[in-house]
Amino acid sequence: MSKSTTQDFMRGDPRMQSRKLVTAGAATLTAIVLGAALASWAYPRVTSPSGIHVQAVVTAAGPGIEPGSKVLLHGAEIGEVTELSPLNSGSVSLDMRLTDSADLSSDFQIDFRPENYFGVSAVNLTNGTKTQSRIVDGDTFDRGTVNDFTMSTMLEQGSLVVDGSLTSSVIESLDKVTRYANGLAPLVESGVLLADNVSKTQAQLPSVFLRRMNDLLTELPAFNKEVTSALHSMYLSVYNRLPNGEFGINESLLDNTDETLALLGSDLFGLAGTLLASHEASLTPLTQVAKAQLDPLPGLLSGGNPFDTAISAIDRLESAFSGTDEQRTLQVRLMLDQLPAISGVLASTGALPVGGGE
Repeated sequence: MSKSTTQDFMRGDPRMQSRKLVTAGAATLTAIVLGAALASWAYPRVTSPSGIHVQAVVTAAGPGIEPGSKVLLHGAEIGEVTELSPLNSGSVSLDMRLTDSADLSSDFQIDFRPENYFGVSAVNLTNGTKTQSRIVDGDTFDRGTVNDFTMSTMLEQGSLVVDGSLTSSVIESLDKVTRYANGLAPLVESGVLLADNVSKTQAQLPSVFLRRMNDLLTELPAFNKEVTSALHSMYLSVYNRLPNGEFGINESLLDNTDETLALLGSDLFGLAGTLLASHEASLTPLTQVAKAQLDPLPGLLSGGNPFDTAISAIDRLESAFSGTDEQRTLQVRLMLDQLPAISGVLASTGALPVGGGE
């Protein structure tokens, strides 16, 4: 036999009170369930970050690309990778959430590269042409094979290059180059010392020397032309032509020239030397006369102005004559102070002072 209870805060008999309690409990439970369902639906939409979701299908993702990797556009972050999953044996799905896609058109390009100097990999987007349509939420783009500039790939490629190129023969060649370079060190040092000494001893600026070098180079073509002409004339001489006029060594002419030089050396200069050696005493007066005539020449040519000296001597000679052109008188001045007999007589007459006269 059940025992019923009554509630003081509710009216009615026990059965009515029980129905009211069941109804209130069911309503409360239904409200809690509806509230939980509404919260589970609204919370992800309220708390989810803003932006659009797009998907790019590529043949392979770069090393280090994972959910949370940054998406860059012109070096600025515009989103992140939300999911990375393989589609089949030859492609990968790259899901991205973009917070700023105003500048992206549907023909944008993708590559993978470091986002900073620490080598952290990121997805880099390059905008296409402005004429294409803008991307919208949920778009999927097939990009195929994309460029991989990540730090891991560059290190791997560099290792492959080094492993394939630095063979034993290459290392030996580098060792030889290093030893040859060390051998050139004294030559380089000598060049530096020479340049330093030239800079210390040069009397004028390099521009002056360059101008002088330019003057020499200006005359060099004409000099080369004349040298070439001289060599051409020597080549076309009679010594390179045969009696029939063809080019060749004229043996007969060379033999005649050789005989002529031999006769000159033996019969002409040899006999002259013999004659001079046998008349050495007879030639002495002749050599003395020649010496007397040639001795004044050094004094006359001293100073490098022989013509000025000659002009001065002529002027003095002309000044010794006075008078008109028809009647000229030679003015002679005698120095008698070196003759005591004459200077004493002249001094006693008062014509000259004592101790000298003229």
